[in-house]
Amino acid sequence: MHDIIKPLKMKKVNIGLEDELKFATIGDYWDEDTIKKITDLVHEYQELFPIKFSDMEGIVGESRVMNIHLNHYLNPVKWRPYTLNPKYKEKVKEKLDKMIAAGIIEPIE
Repeated sequence: MHDIIKPLKMKKVNIGLEDELKFATIGDYWDEDTIKKITDLVHEYQELFPIKFSDMEGIVGESRVMNIHLNHYLNPVKWRPYTLNPKYKEKVKEKLDKMIAAGIIEPIE
C-alpha cells in the first residue's frame, strides 16, 4: 500500500497574466526551484489548466456532446442509493450546481 504524503502547507501561485490573475494552489512537496519550474510550465500552458467550472466548456468539445463508449457485452451494475452525510451535502449540491451552470452536466428525471 502506498502512503499518501500530505503537504505541510499550501501555496497559491499566479499562473495567469499580470492584468488577469489566475491562481492555482500547490503543496510544498518540492523545493522552491522545482515549484518555480512547475509554475512557469503551467503559466506557459495555462489554457490547458482551467481553474473554474465555467472555464471548462471546451472539455466537452465543439458540438457540446460527449460520447461515452460502453462495452456492449457487459451488464450494467445497479447499486442501491445511499444517503449522503449532511456535513457534505451542501458542498456536493454547490459543485453540482456549478457544473450544471457551466453546461458540463445536465439534470435528468
